[in-house]
Amino acid sequence: MSDRELKLGELRARIDRIPIRPYPVSWMVIIGIGYFFAFYDILTLSFAIVSPMVQQLRLSRLELSEAVSVSLFGYIIGAYFVATISDYWGRRWGLITNAILIAIGSLGSALATNALVLIVSRLITGMGIGAEISIINTYISEVTPAPIRGRMVQFTYLAGALGFAVTPFIAFALIPISPIGWRWLFGIGALVAAAIVPLRYLMPESPRWLTIKGRMNEAERVVRMLEGFAERKVGQLPPIPSPLPEKILTKFPTAELFNRKYGPRLIMAILFWFFDYMLAYGVIGFAPYIFVAAGFTFTTATWYIALGSIGYIVGALSMAPIADRWERKYLVASAFSVATLAVFLYAVAVAIRSPIALTIGAFLGAFATAFAVPAYTYTAELFPTRARASGFALADGIGHLGGAIVPFIIYLVFSPLKPLSTGVWTFVLLGIFEIIATSIVLTGPRTTKLRLEQVSD
Repeated sequence: MSDRELKLGELRARIDRIPIRPYPVSWMVIIGIGYFFAFYDILTLSFAIVSPMVQQLRLSRLELSEAVSVSLFGYIIGAYFVATISDYWGRRWGLITNAILIAIGSLGSALATNALVLIVSRLITGMGIGAEISIINTYISEVTPAPIRGRMVQFTYLAGALGFAVTPFIAFALIPISPIGWRWLFGIGALVAAAIVPLRYLMPESPRWLTIKGRMNEAERVVRMLEGFAERKVGQLPPIPSPLPEKILTKFPTAELFNRKYGPRLIMAILFWFFDYMLAYGVIGFAPYIFVAAGFTFTTATWYIALGSIGYIVGALSMAPIADRWERKYLVASAFSVATLAVFLYAVAVAIRSPIALTIGAFLGAFATAFAVPAYTYTAELFPTRARASGFALADGIGHLGGAIVPFIIYLVFSPLKPLSTGVWTFVLLGIFEIIATSIVLTGPRTTKLRLEQVSD
């Protein structure tokens, strides 16, 4: 390495020698609020489609499927577009852009007067949420020391777990009591997403991103900020490990991914996300609809799913202590296996109309979703800093095609005229998709406790 490359490598090494979380909880709160409403918004439409919204906007079954699917196509567009901004102009501007898109899309959904307005608004919201998940994981991975990277991503996700957990209760409170309760459900997300924009403007830039842009002085200031925070907690820091090389970004970020090293990783990540999202969005988007059609009342179905949603908190807290102790891909595979069991219990619940099976399945499904957060960490670790956001966005974004396709598969498989038999087969099919995802993720490389430069270069 040249003297300049050595200095830039030393800046990155200084982050990884810090033994504790090197930033205040307020950073995680600012990030986590966005995570909260990203996951909050994912669930809102699934409850809105069993509300008066369908009659008020005169939505057909096909338009409902389009409204669910278009947000996932928005994930692909937004994740890649904003991630490219993030790789070029910085993680902070990516985080700001995400929040603006979520606010605009959620407000449009709340004010929708017909199917077209709703579908366009869901597209915009999807663009923001897809980019949100991509850049949050990229940012946290880059400012966190290697030994605790998984744990910090997990703690940040706790806010997202809360979003998943409380949304059914909010829907339960708003939708039955007012014919426009579904509008308030969307409107809450718009208000809070707008509120976090100025907070994110105050966040520092990722020091790793600054180093691959060659902005040494700015990177030095941020790294010194991280070190200073840690020194006030633990005193003298450990010795600096050997600097590792990282290429400076000199070309279009996506071009860095199509080679013998990163190409197979990208394909692997796309495929496991594709099949995982087929299960995730099949359940998130249509489980309440299937349960109501199978004989559960809206209040009953929502209440049992809400009770099961406690599993989001339990799963997130259970993963935090082990996120950096067991190899990442094995953690992901274990979470996917629990998700498979959960959706099979949904099939049992429909077959015998069992509230107990529904509740246990909902709990395990929620638990698995939160327990699978290392999949986000793992995806960010697979790619180099100069194209990390773009790599994550392509893997997660294209993977969302699975979620975009699955509503049409459910449209073909599930029939309201035969809700018991077709409901069972719908959930069994989703479980098979998750088994495929589990098999694929096990083929990936090891990443736990390795420095990002060791994994990527």
